[in-house]
This record gives sequence, structure tokens and C-alpha cells, in this order.
Amino acid sequence: MFKYVILIFSLLITSTTIQAQTFQSENTKTRLLELYSSQGCSSCPPAERWVSKQQSHPQLWQQFIPVVFHVDYWDYLGWKDPFSNRKFSQRQKQYYRQGAVSTVYTPGFIFDGKEWRGWYRGKSLPAKPVEVGILSAELNGDKLSVSFQHKVPLRLNVALLGFGIKTDVQSGENDGELFTEDFIVLNKQSLLSNNGEWSLSIKKTSHFNAQRYALAIWVNSTNSLQPLQATGGWIQ
Repeated sequence: MFKYVILIFSLLITSTTIQAQTFQSENTKTRLLELYSSQGCSSCPPAERWVSKQQSHPQLWQQFIPVVFHVDYWDYLGWKDPFSNRKFSQRQKQYYRQGAVSTVYTPGFIFDGKEWRGWYRGKSLPAKPVEVGILSAELNGDKLSVSFQHKVPLRLNVALLGFGIKTDVQSGENDGELFTEDFIVLNKQSLLSNNGEWSLSIKKTSHFNAQRYALAIWVNSTNSLQPLQATGGWIQ
């Protein structure tokens, strides 16, 4: 009898451990909202607070997905932003080279691959349903499998987002501020596929003390950063 109890208990643990989590867009386009920010920029905190409020939006993850990229070109002011990454600065500059933004600045919003200044004017995110196909992903342990209906060369992007991360800023323009930040890109992977299928290993946590994590997943063509479709959600 004792052996049977152990066997049942083991099966329950195994089934819980290997239970996969699914992320899937609708057929209409889910748009990526990118904020380029820095803890060293005094005008960035209001923009980040606005992004944080999107956690309660009823269409989060289906209509739009916010991601906050921290750039490194503010670090020279005396505060090394722990989230800053040169690759994120290069991504913003690539948008500029592709003509998607007028200049490189923070806080800078890019919505659906194009510069968006609506936040400065108190406007809501534009919504225009466009059918582009379904992007689906399955997270099984640390393995992520992604598929998109378009069988052409595309680049997959997967970002781990951190929420509720606190930082005590001790120098620079925001000296003395205690930040609690959300939708922060902690790491990002990119992978090319010729058939709309991807498989990769991901980290579901980071060394930052986040209260919770989420994934942002999107695809773009090989010659443009503009997202074609996106999906994502909370990591269980």
C-alpha cells in the first residue's frame, strides 16, 4: 500500500512539473509597444509609470504587449543602470536607420514598429484590427516551441520581462529615487527560421529580484524590425 501511495504522489509531481503553458495570439495583429528608457534619465520615470499601469488593461497580451528596453547611453552621467544593454541601444538606433523614428531619445515609444508620440499628448494606443495570422508558443519546462503560419524566412524574438523590480538609485539625474519597474526586458533572444517553426531554450527567471515574470514573443522579417505578430503572457 505504501509503495502505491509513493507511486501516485510521484506521478502527481511529475504531471505538475511537465505541464506545458501555451501562449497564442488571435488572427488579428497583437502590437508590440516598445519604450526606450533609462534610470539615468530624469524624464523617463513618468513614462515607465504609465507603462506599469497597462498591467490592468483588459486587452493586455491580446491587443498589445509592452516591453521596456533600457539603453546604456545615459550611464555616463554617473549611474550605471542595472538593466541597460548596449544591444538595446543598438536596436533603437537601427529603428532610426530604418526611418521608423525621427531621432534617438528617451523616453522614446515605438508602437507597431513606428515612432509613437501619443503618450506625450495623453492619447490612447491606436487600435486597428488587421488579420495577419496566428502566432503560437508552448513553454514546456525551459523549452519553448513557436510556430507562425507564414512559411517564409522570419526572425523570432523572445524577451523575458520582469515586474515589481525595485532599484535604489544613488547617483545621476535620479539620485535618491526608489524605482519599482515593470515590463523590463531582462534578457532577449533572437532566432532565424525559414519555415515558421522555432525551438529554443529559455531562462524563466533572472538574478534580478522580480515579483513575477512574463514572456514577450514576436516575429519580424529579415530586413525590418517592425513586428509582424506578437504574443505573450505571465509565466506560471
